[in-house]
Amino acid sequence: MSKPLHRKRLNRVVGRQGLVLLAQARSAWPRIEDPEDSEGLHDFRVALRRLRSWLKAYRGYPGVAIPKTQRRRLRDLARATNEARDGEVMLAWLEAERPSLGNAERGAVDWWSERLRARVEADYAEARCVLEAGFPGLDRELGETLAALAKKGGGPRFGEATARELAALRETLTAEIAAIDSPESQEALHRPRITGKRIRYLLKPWKWEAPIFDEAEKAMKAFQDAFGVLHDDLVREPALTAAAAAHAEEEAREKLVLAAEGEEARAAAPRHLRGFMGLARAHRERRLAHYDRVLEVARSAGPGDQGGPLTLADWLEAALAAMRVD
Repeated sequence: MSKPLHRKRLNRVVGRQGLVLLAQARSAWPRIEDPEDSEGLHDFRVALRRLRSWLKAYRGYPGVAIPKTQRRRLRDLARATNEARDGEVMLAWLEAERPSLGNAERGAVDWWSERLRARVEADYAEARCVLEAGFPGLDRELGETLAALAKKGGGPRFGEATARELAALRETLTAEIAAIDSPESQEALHRPRITGKRIRYLLKPWKWEAPIFDEAEKAMKAFQDAFGVLHDDLVREPALTAAAAAHAEEEAREKLVLAAEGEEARAAAPRHLRGFMGLARAHRERRLAHYDRVLEVARSAGPGDQGGPLTLADWLEAALAAMRVD
């Protein structure tokens, strides 16, 4: 009979789970080139991010040694697709918004989408070059490292190590939530999302050990999703401003060229300025509503009322106790 997860040796679990995550990235790898598969790059990115976070969580423990060069290459590959994916998400948002927009806003969206689509294609081409040059070699070398790690004996028990990391992350999350004081505090709102993601990645391998872990992971996902929606808003807002400025600059340059050539050019506001202004107003209203939702979800990271529904803090505390069972 296999040992329960909390009693297994850390080295072996880190190696085996690392191999699972690497296999997920390998499976998604050919899908990146499939124009009919819109989620291929997303799944590949998620697998790489989860693998990087997984290895980083246990890096300082005895026997868990991943060569620095492999960790750096993994980091660089995980980052290589950031701009392409961000642009793709922005395009999807513009398309989703289009049906509910007025004529002025649709004009701004059309102008922005046309230019953004060209940039996304260029970013994807660049990302593919980086991935094609780097992933096959890293897949082979890191796979060998993880396979060797999965066979090693000794080291601390997995439950003890994970409970220690989870307790530290929970303390960090509490401090980060306490630091949120304004809907304009982009950095303060970004940190709990990242910490929440790291907690979810720690909980993933425990999902089938007991219902408590599945419930804790679900509670953490709801927390992370709320912060993720707000994060997208915060990223989108300056991009919207930059697009409006680019439109104004492009139109001003065209008029200056006409004037320099002796053609008639009226000094009027850019065609789509009103549309961009409407987008900005509506976007800010949504962002403030999402900020209120984040504050509501963040409260669940604190202790719940006795006899009331379990909060995120309650689930994490129960998960910690289950990991520490002798």
